[in-house]
Amino acid sequence: MELIKTMINHVFIPILTILFICSGLLAAVTSATIEYSVFISLFTSVQQIFISPSLLALLFVIPLEYTKIFSHYLNGKLHEASPSFSKHFTRKVGVLVLIPTLISLACSIIFSINALDLASYSSDSVNAQIAEITQSCEEDISQKQQSLAMEKSQRIAPYQASKETAFENLNSFTSSNLTSSLAKQKLAFLQDSASLTASEYAEREQEFEKDFQQKLHEYQTEREAQRDRDLAALTDLSDASVASQYDNPLLAHTLTVLFAHRSYPRSCYLVISIVISLALSIFLELFISFSKEFIAQPLDFLAPAPDPSLTEKTRRWCNDCILLFIKAICGITLYITIMFFAQKAIATNTIYRGILSYMLTYWLINRLPSLIKKPSDNNNALYSDIYYTARECLLQGVVAFGFYLLLGFLFGETAVNISVSTVAIGMGSFLAATLNRIPQELLKFQSNP
Repeated sequence: MELIKTMINHVFIPILTILFICSGLLAAVTSATIEYSVFISLFTSVQQIFISPSLLALLFVIPLEYTKIFSHYLNGKLHEASPSFSKHFTRKVGVLVLIPTLISLACSIIFSINALDLASYSSDSVNAQIAEITQSCEEDISQKQQSLAMEKSQRIAPYQASKETAFENLNSFTSSNLTSSLAKQKLAFLQDSASLTASEYAEREQEFEKDFQQKLHEYQTEREAQRDRDLAALTDLSDASVASQYDNPLLAHTLTVLFAHRSYPRSCYLVISIVISLALSIFLELFISFSKEFIAQPLDFLAPAPDPSLTEKTRRWCNDCILLFIKAICGITLYITIMFFAQKAIATNTIYRGILSYMLTYWLINRLPSLIKKPSDNNNALYSDIYYTARECLLQGVVAFGFYLLLGFLFGETAVNISVSTVAIGMGSFLAATLNRIPQELLKFQSNP
């Protein structure tokens, strides 16, 4: 029980407090990311070529978020100010924190509407379906034309055969063995028969051609009308039933159920999108405000009373556990940041292996102090401190890199590729160690000029 009590009071509570503060920073990063995505689209224009939209968005986001975070922290400290403290300055702090908060709310609304409205709409997919519908219509009309042409040929075939027979009989007529009068009579008969069959063939061909064109036109008109209806059902976004099929599936299904499986109004979907956006944005802003004001408060009440039964070794072990966790979180955060800017995908197993490699690195460095121990050097103390600090940080990065490769083999990797992900693990550890040691060295240098 004593071990559990010690772990809760001296390890878990500090770690949970750190996680709460980190969650506030994560909320601020989330808000900043939303603002960045809105600003970069807002300031993308063919008329504006002097400043890169990404750079301009970054130049706006950093001051806004930093002002908001620091103002919240300052608000948490204002209660400790003396009565003579400027009230005018206090009001300015309130106004200063209000402006970036309102901008964040506006950006969240814009972001959510653009993300939720027609969330499943893909111009490439729609264009492919349009091409498929158009091609299917053309193929059906072509097949119908061939079918009607075959039907026309079958209907005209007897008349064509009679015509051809009459002309063959006329062309093969001979007057041998016939008297002159009989030959004239038979020739006249054959000529009349050929003329009659030719005339009948021409009339029937004209009649069947007219019928063919009429049936083809009727079918073509009907099929093209069906094609237009299919295209309208696919592209007419002014129709609520059409637009709803491209909405967010989860939200669309919920609204469909609420409206008794009928098409829901677009205004309703828009209002719900705004409500969701405002709820999430307000939560983020309140959480950012509370977490930063929380840092400004005296947190002695969270720390347990000194336990006289705890040995110095136990205290150091608890502190090492906390620092182990902090370094792992810092390292993996920097790794994710590097991968984000490199626009590379992050695998879940990479996160787990990265955290484990950072923990093993910190444990090994603490177990081998001779690797980072710096000799006493009174001459050029500043340069010496910088050198050994840089060496220690670089050593941690290399060790984390090695542990990550080793863990890759242990977890079934067939080969180790020196990719951006692998390099980022080492860089994350190096930067985390650097961020940890540089402030210590600067404070030490300031206190010992």
